[in-house]
Amino acid sequence: MVQVLRRIRVGVVASALLLAAGTSAPAQEFGMAPMFDRPLAVGVILPPPPADPAKAPLAAAVAKSALDGAAYGDQDFKFNGEIVGFDFSVNTVVAGGAVAVTAAANKLLDEGVFGLMGGFTIEEVQALSKVAKQRNVPYINVGVASDSLRATCEATTYHLAPSAAMYLDAIVGWYVRSGYRQWYFIHEDTPEGKAQYDRLKWSMNERHFGAKEAGKTVLKPGAAGGTALTNSIRRSGADVIVLLTSAEDQLRLLEELDKAGIATPVAGYPSYEAQSRAFYAASRKAAPTLGTAFRATAWEGTIDAYGAREWNARFLLEYRAPMESPGWAIYHGVKTLYEAAFFTQSDKAADLLRFMNDQDHVFDLHKGVGTTFRPWDHQMRQSLFLVKINAKESAPMEGALLVGELPAIYMPGTQLNERLDQLGDLASRNRCPR
Repeated sequence: MVQVLRRIRVGVVASALLLAAGTSAPAQEFGMAPMFDRPLAVGVILPPPPADPAKAPLAAAVAKSALDGAAYGDQDFKFNGEIVGFDFSVNTVVAGGAVAVTAAANKLLDEGVFGLMGGFTIEEVQALSKVAKQRNVPYINVGVASDSLRATCEATTYHLAPSAAMYLDAIVGWYVRSGYRQWYFIHEDTPEGKAQYDRLKWSMNERHFGAKEAGKTVLKPGAAGGTALTNSIRRSGADVIVLLTSAEDQLRLLEELDKAGIATPVAGYPSYEAQSRAFYAASRKAAPTLGTAFRATAWEGTIDAYGAREWNARFLLEYRAPMESPGWAIYHGVKTLYEAAFFTQSDKAADLLRFMNDQDHVFDLHKGVGTTFRPWDHQMRQSLFLVKINAKESAPMEGALLVGELPAIYMPGTQLNERLDQLGDLASRNRCPR
């Protein structure tokens, strides 16, 4: 069974047809001409792991997931390339910071990669987007949700990582439909924290009606709320608290509020660090009552539908850990560029970008429906998932329970894109030319 799982690959149509014929031999052995006259490679810039993972478990979880996702993608699509007649690989470089990722991207491009992905801070994504524009290659942002990056209108930049607007719409939609009407906000005193707060308020006012702000506190990163915060929450009458802060600050605030006896349910902004099993365990430990709430996530390693069962199972078998969001995004970034090259039979930027912009072509993210890049901001439309952190300590695969998919309302008589566009910014909120 292990060998069967390792031999089955998630590929494109031609790969599936050859597998159905019962062969895994290179296409040339069956008289098929090579599709490309040179090896093809995509470049992935991975985040550096922390010097001491024990002191930075959330950052370590993101780095490990990204590394494994790139290796998984290399394994699968190298195999698929061999079947259909070309040499394909994933070339990786570990780099952190705008200067370092710029150098890494240029090095990869000088070595011949035809597309880039990476970036795990706003500054890194901005730097990689600039390189992609200068060198005229497709770049896929797999690591950062900030809506500011979707407003740059760069023709060569695409966003497979869900946007902050998508996460916030998912949170508002679920809690409003669940009857939560009085919202208390805690956002960090940074441009990104303010932008998330403003976007969430827009969603409450323009997309999901019946809820209102009961109170708000703005905190410097790393700051405690103290008695002023707990007293403000109690006076507000809020029935849900929303933390728009870093994952580390969410853990500190959860512990503080839990110890103060606050019983109001808490929702938190789902950065990649806050979507990890490491975060779920830390949240449960820091706040046994408040830290076992619902969380939005781009991916969940226990999804058992849409072909994700076998895909998740193979990953678990090989890497001894559940697939998490950073690895999921990198794998599907690789898959996106592989398919673009395969279907266009080209590694030229004009052909690849035309293919990725085509609203009639859909990409399979193992989420059950075909997805496309929005033409106005190059954000990949997609569903998100809702999990609940388990209240008791458990094995990593049991750290959270999958409880739903977002958007949860499917409107009869609408197109798929209309339904997926319930999450994220519509064209009317974006000034990019279309």
